[in-house]
Amino acid sequence: MASPFAAVPGASADSRPTLILIDGSAYIFRAYHAVPHLSNRQGVPTNAVYGFTNMLLKALREAQPTHVAIALDRDGDTFRHQIDPQYKANRSEPPDDLKPQFGLVRKVIEALNVPLLEVPGVEADDVIGTIAKRAHDKGFRVVVVTGDKDFMQLVGPDVLLFDSMRDKWTGPAEVVEKLGIGPERVIDLMSLCGDDVDNVPGVPGVGPKTAAQLIQRFGTLEQLLARLPEVERPKLRDSLGASVEGIRRARQLVTIRLDVPLDVQPEDLARRPPHTAEVGKLFEELEFTRLTRDLHAVLGQAGPVAVEAPAPEAAAIAWAAPEIPADAPAVEAAVAALRAGGQVALHADVAGEGPVPADLRGLAAAAFSRPGVARAFYFPIGKTVPTPLRALLEAPAVPKVGFGLKRSWTALRRADVRLAGVDFDDELASYLLDSGRQHLLVDVARERLGAVPPALAELPTGKRLSLAGLDAALSAPAACASAEAALRLHEGLDGALVREGLSPLFRELEMPLLPILAEMEWVGVRVDRAVLEALSREVGAQIDSLLRRIHELAGHEFNVASNKQLGQVLFEELKLPVLRRTKTGPSTEQEVLEKLALQHPLPAAVIEHRQLSKLRGTYLDALPPLIDPRDGRLHTTFAQATAATGRLASLDPNLQNIPTRTELGRRIRRAFVAAPGHKLISADYSQIELRVLAHVSEDPALCDGFARNEDVHTRTAAEVFGVAPEAVTPEMRRTAKAINFGIAYGQSAFGLSQRLDLPSAEAQGIIDRYFARYAGVRAWLDRTIAEARRDGAVTTLYGRRRRLPDIRSKNPAVRQAAERMAVNTPIQGTAADLIKRAMLRADAALKAGKLATRMILQVHDELIFEAPEAEVDRAKALACEAMEGAGQLRVPLAVTVGVGASWDEIH
Repeated sequence: MASPFAAVPGASADSRPTLILIDGSAYIFRAYHAVPHLSNRQGVPTNAVYGFTNMLLKALREAQPTHVAIALDRDGDTFRHQIDPQYKANRSEPPDDLKPQFGLVRKVIEALNVPLLEVPGVEADDVIGTIAKRAHDKGFRVVVVTGDKDFMQLVGPDVLLFDSMRDKWTGPAEVVEKLGIGPERVIDLMSLCGDDVDNVPGVPGVGPKTAAQLIQRFGTLEQLLARLPEVERPKLRDSLGASVEGIRRARQLVTIRLDVPLDVQPEDLARRPPHTAEVGKLFEELEFTRLTRDLHAVLGQAGPVAVEAPAPEAAAIAWAAPEIPADAPAVEAAVAALRAGGQVALHADVAGEGPVPADLRGLAAAAFSRPGVARAFYFPIGKTVPTPLRALLEAPAVPKVGFGLKRSWTALRRADVRLAGVDFDDELASYLLDSGRQHLLVDVARERLGAVPPALAELPTGKRLSLAGLDAALSAPAACASAEAALRLHEGLDGALVREGLSPLFRELEMPLLPILAEMEWVGVRVDRAVLEALSREVGAQIDSLLRRIHELAGHEFNVASNKQLGQVLFEELKLPVLRRTKTGPSTEQEVLEKLALQHPLPAAVIEHRQLSKLRGTYLDALPPLIDPRDGRLHTTFAQATAATGRLASLDPNLQNIPTRTELGRRIRRAFVAAPGHKLISADYSQIELRVLAHVSEDPALCDGFARNEDVHTRTAAEVFGVAPEAVTPEMRRTAKAINFGIAYGQSAFGLSQRLDLPSAEAQGIIDRYFARYAGVRAWLDRTIAEARRDGAVTTLYGRRRRLPDIRSKNPAVRQAAERMAVNTPIQGTAADLIKRAMLRADAALKAGKLATRMILQVHDELIFEAPEAEVDRAKALACEAMEGAGQLRVPLAVTVGVGASWDEIH
């Protein structure tokens, strides 16, 4: 076992025992502020517990100690309060959503079987200091896991600090580098500086730098106080002289005690195995299933372990041993066994990962031989797929299940196999049941089966998308385990969909869409590489020119990508005002730079430099290597199980975020072209989310505007500003548009004021006038939030549900974020359902009409088709009809259609 001391320059590993002491109290608060709000389905806040648990597992993994303990503070005064009643008086009460997490942290510590040290009237720092000294005296190496600089006074050759949140080790050299003095003088320095965190006053005008200089010159604090007349600076000398009593009191307060009477000895803190059943139950309750992968560090094993307490039926699972047919008769026998099972689960094993889809190297298939007993086969794929296996895969009458079936569909297509009978995707089912989380096979299996197949539990990563990079000895068993897990998950997930009323959405929308998306991914979109490369060179020259301009404006060269260096130029050298601060210093984010650009040309140049650099890096330079050399097309992945609202996501590459309103964005889209003899057709919903809002709110004025086919933004502007439609100015319309779309996203007056750069009172007035005119919208918003609070979830028009446990949070910021989701999801989710329904209708219409036109892209509310020139008119009509008829709302669905040789031209 490697010693953590090897991580520190100049230190070496040895065989002595290593004790890690974890500053638990500090880490709970650090985790609370570092980890965004989390909660389980019951709405119990868990972010501090999650961060603390992650820190604990990481510390155990990195330090690999032989002994370990966690120290926590106990409520009540300590001896320091007797010295100074104002000690820590600046501390406020813990936030409401942190208070219930302290008990949960203790449960985690107990379940992981880590010794917990708490002493009434004594702070955790003193407990750690005392145990650290005892351990050091007995020959232990000691690691204090903390981010608190106060512990630097304990550092020595055999006592190090480790900040697991920052991956930072601190030894004697690091103390000197940071403070300018050694660990033995840290108490002296803190006595002069005080401690703002604990409300320990320091000497006025003395900061860490001055304190270090004084200690360096005089050697010790006592020497300094004895030789005060030798301090040259009169003001500093007087301040020190007037603070002698405070300095001595501060020394008592900042000194970590090493002599707390404890019944515990270092040897009593030997590592113990966790209570796996308790960990499983607790992590399931907290929904920390992904953290179980780190428990191999606690157990000292080579791979992740399944620690959930298995359900009674899960304990009886006998996972099938992989069977690899060695010859043609064995293949025929395996296929016959699969057919006899009636339902076949599949998992494709591809040769590698990369921008271009890899070839199939093997296929795992599993089926039940009798109830509860499965067989799993792995078929190595050479140049061709065996005929019996191909017949099975292409048989529509044999239902196929899997976890992420679309990936197997694509891999099989590359082997010239047309997968048929696609019946049930476990990943999609799990996603519909809880769309607000990530869905990995190992997690879903652990939660719903109570166990993970050993072949998956042994994988070093637990990746879900592929087994690429694994050798055959691992990939074949893992692929078989994936197929069998999918097979066993199917029945339970299917039943859950029925119980939750989600089966129609799954069976009638999501599953029928899967093969359509797979076909779209397979077809891809043609890209003109030369256009992108020429544009990259042009933009590169613009970026270089901008960089020279920025350096000229600054008066010297600096790293524009460094926020720290940019901040120094803007705020220290150019003396521009600091508009916002972050934890690391003055903010240089987009909104800040836009406001500063009104005062100086440099921020505007930086904004343009950032935009061009991002577009070049994200698209111009990134897309050409992703073009498949076999067909000259880009093949994005349409992720169905990602967005909580039901929207499709475009991945590897993301083609949904190419900007449309900038000249460069439009020029990038010119590289997306139709094949020779073809045209691209765009069918785009017009203001679909506002039409959905009109439908669900039943607001008479909003519905009337759409019924009359009026410009809804102009009408809103006229209503809000009290002018005739013809008197609406472009600025008024821009404001009305921000309101209309902001309402659909639950935007507040503050958000509107930030977006439009208006005073908050003016923004609130605009919103008030909006709701006075559109009272139906206001009533719907209030009703929706109330129902979400009652049900803990919201649904779309077509039954898609999103859980919102945070809607009942006592934390106002967290609760308000959930309220915005409650408003947005029924609107954006219904729009997502409508575009998916339109895709099903369009695909059916193209096939019924026997057209060669192909649907190739879906981008938000837009469908893009590639049509032979002779079919353009028919394809346009079919696309428009499919989209307009996708749903029956109280207002008409309007579709804008465009045709062109490139993606830019169709707009």
